[in-house]
Amino acid sequence: MPETILVKQIVAVIDIGSSAIRMVVAEVGPKDEVKVLENLHKPVLLGKEVFTSGSIGRSVMRDAMNILKSYKAVIEQYGIKKIHAIATSAVRDAVNRDNFIDQLFVRTGIDVEVIEGPEENRLELIAVEQALGGKYEYNKKNCLILEVGSGTTEMIILNQGDVQLTRTLSIGSVRLPEQAVAGKTVSAVMQRVLKRSIHEVAVYAAREYNLGEIDTLIALGGDMRFVARQLSESLPHDFVVIEKKNFLDFIQSISKLTPEDIADKFGLIYSEAESLFPALLFYSNFLGETKAEQVIVPMVSIRDGLLLELAQMLSGYRRTDVSKQVISSAKRLGKKYQYDETHSLCVAGLATKLFDLLKAEHGLGSRERLLLEVAAILHDIGMFVTPTNYHKHSSYLVDAAEIFGLRKQDKNMVSSLVRYHRGMHPQATHEPYMSLPRVDRSSVSKLAAILRVADALDKGRQQKIRNFGFEKTDDNYVIWVPEELGDMTIERDSLVKRGVLFSEVFGAGITLKQGVQPKSN
Repeated sequence: MPETILVKQIVAVIDIGSSAIRMVVAEVGPKDEVKVLENLHKPVLLGKEVFTSGSIGRSVMRDAMNILKSYKAVIEQYGIKKIHAIATSAVRDAVNRDNFIDQLFVRTGIDVEVIEGPEENRLELIAVEQALGGKYEYNKKNCLILEVGSGTTEMIILNQGDVQLTRTLSIGSVRLPEQAVAGKTVSAVMQRVLKRSIHEVAVYAAREYNLGEIDTLIALGGDMRFVARQLSESLPHDFVVIEKKNFLDFIQSISKLTPEDIADKFGLIYSEAESLFPALLFYSNFLGETKAEQVIVPMVSIRDGLLLELAQMLSGYRRTDVSKQVISSAKRLGKKYQYDETHSLCVAGLATKLFDLLKAEHGLGSRERLLLEVAAILHDIGMFVTPTNYHKHSSYLVDAAEIFGLRKQDKNMVSSLVRYHRGMHPQATHEPYMSLPRVDRSSVSKLAAILRVADALDKGRQQKIRNFGFEKTDDNYVIWVPEELGDMTIERDSLVKRGVLFSEVFGAGITLKQGVQPKSN
């Protein structure tokens, strides 16, 4: 368990984006209190370079190093011990990303985590909940949460507060469709190109969710916060509501301006001015695919999500919890592949109960419990492909899917769990398993053992066992179920086969008995 704080502590979060490197220094305290002390921003052309050449060149790498060195000096002045640094699409897509991250660590001592799209979505939702929670009832609407970055566009669709769809699109205000170039393509052509591209995205998304049902657009990103500042007489701390007409009028007002004109008029640096119009066209065209008449602009960013999560970790006080959204995302993936819902949810319930009963033996926490539940829900989706070796197909489908709120490493663990829920045990020859950190490999073995037992208890797929007693003796674990459940031969025989891994991991066998559980001494 992380050490919790009862007094205030100064922390820093760093965001290495496509067009800038930003750092927020904040004071955090009990009950996830956050007070921002400094907000630093320095432009860097990571995105332009990666999106054209595929790699980070020496000059841009040197610029990034110098920025982080200057940030490190600030960190040392404050005496900060807790730092969370992330990198998003530009670094993620660079062929030399590992060398870049390694050089940053060697030269500055700052360890940077490269995060994937689903992790960005999770942090963005945390930030949105922080800004809107209790003040705007977005959880009673059909919402599109949209952030147009330099290299990617992040989409989250919420239906009555439940995540329905997440997408990371490889287009943004710098990484435009091939027919458009920021700052050079005339506005009318840019409009046509982006309208066509975004409509294609809407048509594709309609396979899972019709954007025409969206009644609320929540727009994140620095470009939209800039517009909010321009159109608001008094700027609220939490969020701004912009009427659709006012938003479109503003875009029209800058459509004939050159990047130089925009920079001069609004006091922006050239790179920000160059990408502003394309970014706003993205938002307006997505808006046009919905029936929303307003744009809600939370005055927060992914860094606010990072800060809040760091504050919660340090204080031990968790106000936001996206585990419900993770489970909902897993269930939607299961439905996509026509899973046996009643069986999967029964196995998930049995698995999490076993996890809780064995807590003293496995020593795992809430993260691993959530991954076990997700794996239990998805363990047999490979049946959609073929019943033969379906556990391997389940693993492939999990690998290829976006599951809201799961880091890449989390998803790798779920993929391994669904592979090992039957048949072969984890092997040193299995590359995906061996690519996990040692501590996660140990967790996979424990969780796979629990998942196998839970699956065996519903081998007949009749959900006979939904609750059970549990007894630990010196050399055995016993699952007790009532006599009135009838013949349990199928489940008992399955447990004998599936319980081998459990015996190896937990050092004792596991059996199924019917009757009244003896009272413990």
